[in-house]
Amino acid sequence: MLLIQLFRNNYTKQGEAFFRCWLEVITTTPNMKTNQSHQGHRSRIRKKFLTSLGDELHDYELLEILLFAANPRQDTKIIAKKLIAKFGDISGVINSNLELLREIDGMGDAGIVQIKIISQIIMRVLRNSVLDKPVLNNWSAVLDYAYATLKNLNYEVFRVLFLDKKYQLIEDELMGIGENDQVFVSSKSIAKKALLLGAASVILIHNHPSGELRASASDIQTTNKISAVLKGLEVKILDHLIISSKGHFSFKENSLL
Repeated sequence: MLLIQLFRNNYTKQGEAFFRCWLEVITTTPNMKTNQSHQGHRSRIRKKFLTSLGDELHDYELLEILLFAANPRQDTKIIAKKLIAKFGDISGVINSNLELLREIDGMGDAGIVQIKIISQIIMRVLRNSVLDKPVLNNWSAVLDYAYATLKNLNYEVFRVLFLDKKYQLIEDELMGIGENDQVFVSSKSIAKKALLLGAASVILIHNHPSGELRASASDIQTTNKISAVLKGLEVKILDHLIISSKGHFSFKENSLL
């Protein structure tokens, strides 16, 4: 699946347009003193991209273009194919761990910046789509943002979306970073943040890197503790979402809230 198709199928039209504009800028970066062969190849791949705006390019070709500016003298096709081989697809590459990226021969800091800035752009575009209107009328945008933020992480994180009385997003806060199968989060810290922001409700979100889609006993216990603390502040938990590579699990839909 092409990254543009990733936006088209799973994210937003706004995100698709944003990425296309960004990638077009990347394709016009000067090659400096690359040899004639590289210049010819890069010129052809640019033209191929511009003909279809990426729809006809393979995943590795999009990555190849993305890495042009970071590797003006190297054959970025080789690096791009190594990235796909290691991480499976373009989504896995964009959301990969920094240390794992550094293990790829030819991937220096410049290349890592090129890749991770796309990840950050995707998350900000999707976060902005959540800001556009009340989340209860925009639940698909919330799920898109949750997937983009957490789906491909190989360690657990716990995020909280703080909402106002009109169910619009005030702030998205990272409340905990853990290991590959657990994360500690303080219910008091969430309550303190809710008070500080004047939040009326929250959405809890965390991931299961293992792919497990059921809520564990620990997940349920943590949710109940947070709920008890927030109840005293009249702050409601709208849902607790668990995100994994296999989909999502909703506490509300499974009558756990």
